[in-house]
Amino acid sequence: MKFFVWTGLIWLLSVTANAQVYKWVDENGKTQYTDQPPPPGVSREKQRLNLKSVSAPTNNAINQSKTLSEERLEFDKRQQQKKEEEAKQLAKAEENKKKCIDAQSRLRMYSDSPRLTIPDGSGGIAYVDDDMRQKRINEANQAIATFCNKQASEN
Repeated sequence: MKFFVWTGLIWLLSVTANAQVYKWVDENGKTQYTDQPPPPGVSREKQRLNLKSVSAPTNNAINQSKTLSEERLEFDKRQQQKKEEEAKQLAKAEENKKKCIDAQSRLRMYSDSPRLTIPDGSGGIAYVDDDMRQKRINEANQAIATFCNKQASEN
């Protein structure tokens, strides 16, 4: 009796071990894997996949492992470049933040101070007239628009 049970069990396992798998592309462009042949109307190009063969590593597998190690090196290089780019962006954001604060300070100084003096370039000082004050206020507003708005959009 045990002989028949073992024979039947071995027979069932051998039937599933020899199953064929068919690969085909349906009308939607999806790749299908089935144990049944593709339905009629599908292109005649069929691939029969051999699932039971497991072989020792070959030269192709060794070449593939070299390719994987090369891919890993390329991935690490891209990660390093990404980190460097992020560091540059952070440095630029810090620089823009400083320029924003400076522009806001200049705007407050020109807007709030009634009488300002600036160096005249020859070692003396000159008073800022209304035209010069308005010009410097406009410059400060442009700097604020350039540096402060970028900073707010990055955060």
